[in-house]
Amino acid sequence: MTNLHNNHRLTSIPAAAEQDGQLQQDLIDYVNYHISGGSLASLTEGAEEAEPALTPLLQNDTARAYRQECGGVITDMKQLGKLPGISQEWLNQLADTVAGLDSGKLRALAPQTTRHNRVDPYVNGPQCLDMLLGEIGKAERYIHLSVMLFFNDHSGNLIASELLHALERGVEVRIMVNYTVTALGYGQNLEVGQFSKIAGRLEQAGARLLDTFHSYYGAEEWAAKRKVLKSQGVPESILFLQDKVQEDVEVTGLNVIDHRKFMIIDGITSVIGSLNIGDQYTFATPIQEAPDQQVEGRPLGIPAKEEEWHDGCFRIQGAVAQSLNAVFHSRWLLLGGDHFDLASPFYRPAVDYAFGEEECTLFASFPGNPVNLIQQYILDVITYAADETLIVNPYLIDQAFWDRLGEVGPERACHLTICNPLLVNDHPTNRAAVRSNMYVPFCNGVSFYDYSATERFSHWKIIYDHRAQAVFHGSYNINERSACHDYELGLLVKGRSLAEKVKHMIDYDLSVSRKITDKHEFFKHPWLHPSTYLNKATQNYT
Repeated sequence: MTNLHNNHRLTSIPAAAEQDGQLQQDLIDYVNYHISGGSLASLTEGAEEAEPALTPLLQNDTARAYRQECGGVITDMKQLGKLPGISQEWLNQLADTVAGLDSGKLRALAPQTTRHNRVDPYVNGPQCLDMLLGEIGKAERYIHLSVMLFFNDHSGNLIASELLHALERGVEVRIMVNYTVTALGYGQNLEVGQFSKIAGRLEQAGARLLDTFHSYYGAEEWAAKRKVLKSQGVPESILFLQDKVQEDVEVTGLNVIDHRKFMIIDGITSVIGSLNIGDQYTFATPIQEAPDQQVEGRPLGIPAKEEEWHDGCFRIQGAVAQSLNAVFHSRWLLLGGDHFDLASPFYRPAVDYAFGEEECTLFASFPGNPVNLIQQYILDVITYAADETLIVNPYLIDQAFWDRLGEVGPERACHLTICNPLLVNDHPTNRAAVRSNMYVPFCNGVSFYDYSATERFSHWKIIYDHRAQAVFHGSYNINERSACHDYELGLLVKGRSLAEKVKHMIDYDLSVSRKITDKHEFFKHPWLHPSTYLNKATQNYT
C-alpha cells in the first residue's frame, strides 16, 4: 500500500510562523478543519477570498488519506509540511490567510492536541466507580463535572457524598447535568431520576449546578442574553457557538442534548468516557470475572446483573485537563454560570504537565456544527482502514456511516471489525438499522460481533486503530443525533502502551460475543422489511 509520508518532501515553515507558535497552531487547526469539509467563510471574516484557492488541496481524497495515515489528525508542522501536493507558495499563502482569522474560533472548531499525558483505561462499573471516588477524594482546588445523567441511586449517592466531602474541604464544585432527562429514571423507576434531591444537598453545601436541558433560548431571549454576555467580556469565540445552536433548533425544530461526559480536577487530572453516573453505569456489584484476564491488575469480565451495563472511561493526567476546561468554560458561561478566569493560576496551576507518553487530541462537536469532526474521523477510519480496526458502539444508526461502510471495498473491509449489542439494546431501531445496512459490508469482509451473547448491554464507545496505535473514546453514538443535534466529546489517544491495553479489553469483549457468520442474518433487500421504514422515520429523534 502506498505510504504517503514517503512520497513528499518536507516544505519549510513560513517565515511568518517560524517564531510564532500561535500561528503554527492556527495553521494546523485550519487544515484539520478544512480537510474534514469545514468552511470558515461563514464563520470568520477574512476567509472568503482566500479559501477557494486553498480548498482544492485540502478537500480531496489524498489529503484525507494522508491525515488518516498520520493517525486521524495532523498535530504538528512537520506533518503539515508533508501534506501531498503542498508547495512553499501555497503554505505561505495559507499563513497569510490564517494570520487574519479568529484564533479562538479556530480552537473551538478544530481538534486540540496535547502531549506527554498519562492515560489509564477503565471498564465496567466497579473499576470506574472506585476511580471516580478516589479522584474526587484527592481534589484540592476545584472539580468541574459535566454529565448527561446523574441518578439518585446507590452509586449516584456515593459520588454525591464524595463531592460533599470535597466541598467541606473548601473545594470549588461546578456541575452540569440534564435534570429533565435524568428525571425519566430507568427500569420504570422514577425515584432514581430525582437528581434534584442530590442537587439540593450539593447546592446547600456551596456547589454550583446548571441544568443542561435549557441549552436553547428563544430568539429574543438569546439576543438579549448575548448582549449581556458580550458586555461581561465573553468573547465571540464562545458566543458564536450558541449562535449555531440557535440556528440548528430554528431550522430542525429538534431539541438538543448535552451528551458529553467528563470531569476536570484541579486542572491536572481529567476523566472522559461514555458513562453517566448511576447504577446502570457505575454500579458497585462485582462483575463476573474472566479467569486470568486483566489490564493493569484490574479484572475483565461482564456485569453480574442484567440491569447493569458494560461501559468505560479514561483517566488522564496532563494538559488534556486544560483543553477540557476550555470546553466546560464555554458551556458554563452560555448556560448562565458564574464567570471564572481559566488562565488564572488557580485553574491552570504552574506544574510540570509531563506525566506520560500519550499524545491526546480532543474533539468537540455541538448542535449546528458546520461539520462534525467526530463523525468525519469515524468515516475516515473506515474509508482508509489499512490494518486491524475495531469499532465498538451501542447504536449504529447514522446513515452516513452505513453509506460509507457500504462503499468500502474488500481490500479495506477485511481490516474492519464491529462489536454492537444487536439484540440486547435499549434503542428501538438499532437492530433494524444494522440488519438493513450490514449485508454488503459483511459480504465485502467486515466482521460483526453481537455482544448480546453475554445477555448484557454494552454502552461502551471506543475505536482501536492498529496502524496508528491509536484509540478514540468518548460520548459519541454512531447515530444522527450525535452527528447533528447533540453536544459530544471524544479523545483520540496515540500511544502503543495504551493501545495495547485497550486492544486486550476489546479482544475480551469479542471473545464473549457471538461472531455472525451467516450473511442471511442481514437484509439483502431491506426495502422488503417494515423495520427498515421504522428506522428511517425515527432516526433523527431517538
